[in-house]
Amino acid sequence: MQDFVQKVVERYIIFLFFDGLLLFSLIRSGHKSKRKALAVFIFTIASAIVWVDYYMIYTERLPMYMAFVVPAILLVLGIIFHRYTFPFKAHCQSCGKRLSITEFLSSDENLCLSCYEEKHPEEVKIPREEMIRRENEEKKKTWEGWKPNREFVIVFAFDENSNVLILDNLKMEKGAGKLAGAIGPLKSHEKKAFVAGRTLKKETGLECREPDYMGRLNFEMPDMNIRFYVYVAREFSGEVKGSKEKKPSWMPLKKLNYDLMSMDYPLWLPRMLRGQNVEYYARVNKEGKIYDDILDLDIEL
Repeated sequence: MQDFVQKVVERYIIFLFFDGLLLFSLIRSGHKSKRKALAVFIFTIASAIVWVDYYMIYTERLPMYMAFVVPAILLVLGIIFHRYTFPFKAHCQSCGKRLSITEFLSSDENLCLSCYEEKHPEEVKIPREEMIRRENEEKKKTWEGWKPNREFVIVFAFDENSNVLILDNLKMEKGAGKLAGAIGPLKSHEKKAFVAGRTLKKETGLECREPDYMGRLNFEMPDMNIRFYVYVAREFSGEVKGSKEKKPSWMPLKKLNYDLMSMDYPLWLPRMLRGQNVEYYARVNKEGKIYDDILDLDIEL
């Protein structure tokens, strides 16, 4: 018996440590587990009393029979006040499903995750992407009936080594808009893919018969509404040529200098180049700054 008491004294601290971690976890759960947190707190206090009892026996300050008396008293008290000391249930109180360890420890109501979420829909955490998607759907309602006054195509050549052909507007000072794709005006009777190929040829010297249509950019400005149809040329031929006004050059996608591009480029350009369809909406103020925008990743072209 003396050896047993010694082992309890030496190893019980580890048990108390993990018991304390469980208590801390339940306290962090907040109102969901107040009763269970109280039960674990009571159990922790009782465990500490048992350890003190065994330590006193080990140091010969209490007789050996106290090793049975103190735990027995605590057990009887636990049974009498079981409502407070053991509010745990092994099965869901709603559907009868066996609870996982997390479910067993967490909710005072002893419900499985599905039943708890059904009963408390206000506490269900919505994934960030879903929250953004819902916010975008609400924002898009403010764009209903919007129509562009002018339309353009914007084209990027993108090679197999993840390099993108970017035009440097030589006459512009360093700043937003200096670097861009090949942009060309679009007339209502023209086919967009054809105009995209023509624009790429004119601005860069490269030929591409069938560039990939990747999405739309919609800009509401104080004096005009503009829409861009974005194309990416992945198969092309010819030599890159520039002009006095624009100089095309290949740049690695990972090293693009977005500080010299329009502020919306980082949002949609990498996604489109990697094959994702995107529709972008932006409202622009008199200073040319975007103050409200939507990035829609769920579009079907």
